Amino acid sequence: MSSFVGTFEHNLDTKNRFFVPVKFRELIGESFIVRVKLSKFPHIDCFSEEEFEKTVERETAKARDDEEFELLNARSRALSATVTIDSHGRICIPAKILKKARIEKESIFTGMGKYFQIWNSEINEEYYEDLEIRAIEAEDARRDEERKRNEYMASGLFLEVKNTIGV
Repeated sequence: MSSFVGTFEHNLDTKNRFFVPVKFRELIGESFIVRVKLSKFPHIDCFSEEEFEKTVERETAKARDDEEFELLNARSRALSATVTIDSHGRICIPAKILKKARIEKESIFTGMGKYFQIWNSEINEEYYEDLEIRAIEAEDARRDEERKRNEYMASGLFLEVKNTIGV
């Protein structure tokens, strides 16, 4: 299977329908599962049935007990729906899912490799701004750690040389 890649802008119509990008339709097939991803940046994840089951399995495997398993399983499945692409290349997403994802009109479809996402355009922009800030912070932290490691190594080397030559 090829990967879902790229970003496409599509607007939600008055009947809660989206035109699915041709490249994504070719990969996902006639029907697929949409699921709200509740977070600071809510959006909709779109999976083939097989990929959805693998994802839920991975998520529920983290459960520490039966109660947490039920919670994780319900969270994954309760805010999900199977959608079918119509003859015009559109899908109709249930209003409850759109509301939870805060999608009203202007939207972004983003390829994520094995699945794709549908975002409210403004939330998507905020997400990528936040992602950029976190990437810069992570790079700064990595450089700082590398600098500290180099200083430590240099000081250890200095002590070793000092002890060897008897200074």
